[in-house]
Amino acid sequence: MSATNLTADLYFVSALRAGADRSRTRLLPLANLKEPLAPHGRFAQRMLLALQSLGYIEPELSLSWADDWLDSRDWLSHGFEHIGWRILRSPGACTAAIHVWSGELCTSADALKTWAVVWESLALAEVAEYAQCSLADTGFNPNWANDATEALQAGLAQFSIHQIMYLVHIALRSLALEQRRPFSRNGKPGHAFSAAIRNYVRRAVAERWMIRGMAHPSEQPRSAITAVFAEAVTGLGERYYTERPSLDALVRTVASRQAHQ
Repeated sequence: MSATNLTADLYFVSALRAGADRSRTRLLPLANLKEPLAPHGRFAQRMLLALQSLGYIEPELSLSWADDWLDSRDWLSHGFEHIGWRILRSPGACTAAIHVWSGELCTSADALKTWAVVWESLALAEVAEYAQCSLADTGFNPNWANDATEALQAGLAQFSIHQIMYLVHIALRSLALEQRRPFSRNGKPGHAFSAAIRNYVRRAVAERWMIRGMAHPSEQPRSAITAVFAEAVTGLGERYYTERPSLDALVRTVASRQAHQ
């Protein structure tokens, strides 16, 4: 099975978990899901668009909707997150494919590489969402998290999701203190937030900090794709949050799981 098919099946099974109706013939809109589809809203949109482009689903749009999209004054309730989706692929076949692959995980180097890339992408979505929520909670612009994407990604090359959350926490605290000082030299606070994350990542590496990491925030519930990936597919469990996202960590986890079966 190709990397595209593996990833698409993971996305599809996760979407079924989060929002399939009882007949399993349609997916509910993002605004009406039983649980979050992905760690970050943009990641969830990416998943649905990928599934649509590969023929797994199609949007429930027709001429009968045209007036709503063109003329409705209530445009806040007519966005991407309010679109339902018709299911075109067999839910059972895709679910079975995921379970078959997870049972043969240790035999496919290509599949392991695919899942390592997925883990890295999900990890970035997790910490980006945490940064965005933390900024909003402390009265800063949540969009500054977008400026920090590269810094977060660089940090995940060294640390786990929960460890990066801790570094984001102390970077935000230092930014808040800096902003309270008179004559602060930070012209663009969004850039200062990104720079603070980079600084703490560099210090943590250079000084060999022993970072225990943050407890997972209760206001950021585990998404459907996280649950499917960490439990059903890879068996990472809590290591999804506490190990640095990497092929080596995934191989160790799979080997340990196989040894205990």
